[in-house]
Amino acid sequence: MKSLIHISMASMVLALGACQDKKPAEPETVVQDGSPVCPPEQVLADISTYSNEVADPTLSEAEWFAENGKKKGVHTTPSGLQYRINKSGPKNGPNPLPTNTVRVNYHGQFFDGKTFDSSYRRHKDIEFPLNRVIKGWTEGVGLMKPCDAWTFYIPSDLAYGPGGKGPIPPATPLMFHVQLIEIK
Repeated sequence: MKSLIHISMASMVLALGACQDKKPAEPETVVQDGSPVCPPEQVLADISTYSNEVADPTLSEAEWFAENGKKKGVHTTPSGLQYRINKSGPKNGPNPLPTNTVRVNYHGQFFDGKTFDSSYRRHKDIEFPLNRVIKGWTEGVGLMKPCDAWTFYIPSDLAYGPGGKGPIPPATPLMFHVQLIEIK
């Protein structure tokens, strides 16, 4: 009887060990009407998934970007765009091309935390040609895959530059929380 119990326990330990080696299946990109799309259950309803950051007002733009680039999880591209991956979608998804139209949710804010525009607050995502937005968006969204949710830290020269636009003052760096929902 003792040996039967030992054999049973050994079998259970081996079975449990085998289960631990298995990774959950990687989610696949969903294609709807020929377009890679983020399924509704994976679309973020608000910005709570994103980091809640504000910049140190005593730092210049260059100093702030130098410090931010050293933070864990922040990536810097050769152009100077910085981004943080808050949520990843399926790894096998495509990246949009500058000529694609994309559908996104976004929350735009100044480095002091003040919001200047937000599709999340309007509860309505937005669609636009990727090559018709600021350089930081074209580059950043072009690196994403459907369902990805990232924070972009955009230097002023990749935003609206020395002229500014609308509520954006001249030479202003911007922060955007963006989720790519669909590539058309």
